Amino acid sequence: MDTAVVAAVVAAVLALTAACGSAPSAASPPAVTVVRPPDTPAGSAPAAPTGEPVLTVSGRIAAAGGALRLDRAGLDAMGVLQMTVDDPWAKRRLPLRGVWLRDLVERARPDAAATTLHVTALDDYQVDLALADVRAQGILLATRTGDGADLPLEDGGPTRVVFADGLAERFSPDLWIWNIRTIEVR
Repeated sequence: MDTAVVAAVVAAVLALTAACGSAPSAASPPAVTVVRPPDTPAGSAPAAPTGEPVLTVSGRIAAAGGALRLDRAGLDAMGVLQMTVDDPWAKRRLPLRGVWLRDLVERARPDAAATTLHVTALDDYQVDLALADVRAQGILLATRTGDGADLPLEDGGPTRVVFADGLAERFSPDLWIWNIRTIEVR
């Protein structure tokens, strides 16, 4: 392979890794693999869903129509990362794929005064995450299993919040919300 092509590929991978938020925490960045780079630039609005929406982001956002509805294809278009985490509920290490929660939130374009994400599951379980933590920490919105299959409902799908290694002391296992229906930016 031509050295110019190799250099271009290396530069592209480094740029995509930076755009995907490869270093969410200065203390100890999680081991993350870029499985699929984003289809669109970071911060751009995803396309309207063509399939059934699996997640809606609403509230204090500037997204068109006041709500960002995402189907699986829309989530995948933001890029797919893989990370293995210590799941406090499964009591084992799990490889999961998804997108940084901060990248999803930035695509919804939150109001400058927004401070919280209010996350609601299909069973109405609710948690609040500080927007500052979401922007600064290794918080993954998991959408797929480690082998790339859609995350099934019985395993927390269609989407679930998981925290990178090293964050267990800081974030309660109760914040590992699964079967997410909506995220409201407050």
